[in-house]
Amino acid sequence: MTLFLDLDDISIVSVEYFKSVALPPLREPIDISKIKESLQRDPAVWKRGTGRWFAFKNKLWGSGTSEEKASKPLSHIFDAVIREASKVCDAPVKLRFASRPVVSPATERTNATYPDAYLLLVDKKSVDAQGDKKIQAKPSDSGSWDDIVVSFEFKKSEGDAEDEDCEKRVIQSLRHIMYSDPCRRATFGITTEGAQMKFWFTCRAATLVSKPFDFFMEPEHLIHFCCCLAFANVHELGWDPTIRRVCVGGETQYDITVCTDEGKNFVYQTTKVISAFSAKALRGNGTRVFEARLKSQDGKLVKDAELVVLKDTWRDCDLDREDKILEQIFADLRAKQGIDQEAEARKYFLTVLAAGNVMVDGKIDGTDSLLCMTDLPADCTSYPLEPTRTDDLPSLPPLPSAAKRSTVLHRTHSRLVFKEVCRPIQEVRSLNLVFETLQDALLALQFMHCVNWVHRDVNVANVLCAGSAGKLADLEYAKCMDSATTHRVLQMTPDFVACEVEAQKYFFIPPTRWSWLHEHSMPSFRFNPLHDMESLVWIPTWALFSHVGQEHSSLSLDQIRWFHMLFPGYSRLGAFVGSFEPWVLPPSFHRAAYEVYNMHQALLIAYTESEKEMLPAQEPAYTEPLAQLNSILSECIASAVEYSRGVCLFTPRAVLTS
Repeated sequence: MTLFLDLDDISIVSVEYFKSVALPPLREPIDISKIKESLQRDPAVWKRGTGRWFAFKNKLWGSGTSEEKASKPLSHIFDAVIREASKVCDAPVKLRFASRPVVSPATERTNATYPDAYLLLVDKKSVDAQGDKKIQAKPSDSGSWDDIVVSFEFKKSEGDAEDEDCEKRVIQSLRHIMYSDPCRRATFGITTEGAQMKFWFTCRAATLVSKPFDFFMEPEHLIHFCCCLAFANVHELGWDPTIRRVCVGGETQYDITVCTDEGKNFVYQTTKVISAFSAKALRGNGTRVFEARLKSQDGKLVKDAELVVLKDTWRDCDLDREDKILEQIFADLRAKQGIDQEAEARKYFLTVLAAGNVMVDGKIDGTDSLLCMTDLPADCTSYPLEPTRTDDLPSLPPLPSAAKRSTVLHRTHSRLVFKEVCRPIQEVRSLNLVFETLQDALLALQFMHCVNWVHRDVNVANVLCAGSAGKLADLEYAKCMDSATTHRVLQMTPDFVACEVEAQKYFFIPPTRWSWLHEHSMPSFRFNPLHDMESLVWIPTWALFSHVGQEHSSLSLDQIRWFHMLFPGYSRLGAFVGSFEPWVLPPSFHRAAYEVYNMHQALLIAYTESEKEMLPAQEPAYTEPLAQLNSILSECIASAVEYSRGVCLFTPRAVLTS
């Protein structure tokens, strides 16, 4: 199944603005103007007669220039700048220049591209198969993606296509670093076209690119860039000092520190990655979920320690942390329905063992410590980031609006440890277990809705199977409907978002009512519990239409056609209000599929009933329709459990693409 990941944009800013907000502070007593003057007096560095860097001699890179030859002049420039800066700065140099055009940097994940050149950490963060940290790099060492600070891409031929490819390649490198390396909080890039150069920066809040400048006519910008990064602390270069890469049994794992609000530090060693889907997007929550074990203060694994789940995420800065939201829901249940109902509700959510914000350099870690601004400049322009496609099923970052962003929504870095080790419902291959898991997820939603909370991002990645029990997770975007606060960005997972939520409008108001409301006042769109229910109903629909009933078999043409109608990756209102055809599915799915069909029909009736008498400035009257829908969904799911016993879900031979 194919989904879009980066429906995002890149902000184009002036060079001066980029230097002021995206680069680490310049170390004292480095003076850029003095370094520039000194370099331009050195005939081995600067050709005064032609006003250009001596390393480039009579021409820049051309179409016949290899990456190694293209990068060599920049290597000489970097070395000359750092030599001059080191005369006044006693801080150790953190970076070295490298060009490896033939061998791609080592990585744990597959990546089809590699930078033309890169700035690497001198004190490497990567480890080899034996767990040894290579302090001194050999000249023949191709380096590792885990050590790249700056990715370089050169345009070596004329034409807009080559320029576009150059920028695509650097974006690929930025994305690869942010996805493949859990230790990374930010990274940098440089692209060149002739004498024109651009600086790049990305973190979980934004991606910036500078306007092009002539690095012959304005060499001070490149000098400033090199000096800021070469002498910066490692955390200023984008690394997370609270995650340490280790090698366990020949495999890369991570020692991750969780700092609780009470100031206690716990170190957990990962055993495997459960999910990293959200980390593929440059801008977003970057959530990674690990299976892990607790370590003792002496650095050893705690004997007989149970496996736990560790979640590392970047939440929007105006949102509460997930554990805080969960406790608010339980407190409301306790106040309104009593302690017994609260205890019952806890069965359907994850148990939090530890939680806290990540602390870096004595402060709560957030994108505001990497990108020192909130408001984008008035002259800032932007262009869309071409969507990345994947055959995974992620819990995606928010889909942005088409309007130009004037501010950056910063994010706060936090970690949570959960008791239950679960698997997402998308990985469950027993159809009756899918429906049993949905039964408990429905109960979780019912508990939330009865105290006026909505989840707002129910999808296959956060409906979890824990043995024979179901759990509902990822509550970062959950909201109390009684709250007057609004949130600027709504989390939406395209294949599971309610149709009304995607469009931000009500679809089931009768035409005669529309006319009356137009004469008075149209109600503002607001998320309500029916939208959570629709997201839940899309889950078994997806499970049925994206799988086959026998191993090594393929989807029928009718099943493929319906899959694309139901899950197009964008508006599917027509398919939703219509009636899908269960008979196109494998015979073993039919009886359960008819129950899912009934769930869709019940949902349509609930929408219609709730919106048939809409009043100005009021939300739909969903209370009674919701109660009836809950009853019908409970019955349909219970029947589907019985009808699907012994039925397996198999991945089809041909991968579905939207």
